[in-house]
Order: sequence, then structure tokens, then C-alpha cells
Amino acid sequence: MWLAGLLSALGLLFLIFKFGIRRVISYDIPVDIAVTILLMYVFAGTYSGMMAAMVGGLIVSVTLFIMKRTMVREVLTVRKRNIQLTNRISIPFPEFRWVVITPA
Repeated sequence: MWLAGLLSALGLLFLIFKFGIRRVISYDIPVDIAVTILLMYVFAGTYSGMMAAMVGGLIVSVTLFIMKRTMVREVLTVRKRNIQLTNRISIPFPEFRWVVITPA
């Protein structure tokens, strides 16, 4: 049970690292919930499977929490930018940008 939880958590953490950890850790709560639900779905059916899912979810949750508090991260921000069509008409257009945030 412990080994299954540990190995599944490590596998999912490696997958998260491939997405770019500086951008993923900004959204640690939705990622943590998704990973825990995925592990619960995969290991559903037995008590030891559910415990393995909870151990894996706990490991991912603690890892993402520590990384968010200690690493430089990037947050996606949206800013409104106006595009001028004519002298009187301008259209608001969203501009997406990654902003670097240092740990507090």
C-alpha cells in the first residue's frame, strides 16, 4: 500500500515536471485535487487501493505545497489592451502574460 502510493505519486510528479513546474505550482490546489481524484479512480475497489491513493495524493500535495513556498513561480495574468480600429472606435482585447513571482 505504501509502496504503491509512493510510486504512483512519483510517477505523477514526474509527469507534472514535464509540464513545466514553475507554471504548474502556481495552480497547486486544482492540480492536487485532480491528481487525488485520478489516483482514487485508478485504485478504486479495495481498501488498500484507497489507502494507496490517499498516500499518493498526500505525497503530491505536500511536494507541491513545499515547492510553491520555496521556488520562483509564474502566474498567468490577463490584462485588457485596447485596439484602435478608427479614431473613435477601440475594441478591448485580452492580453495573456506569465508574471514571475518570488517566494515570500
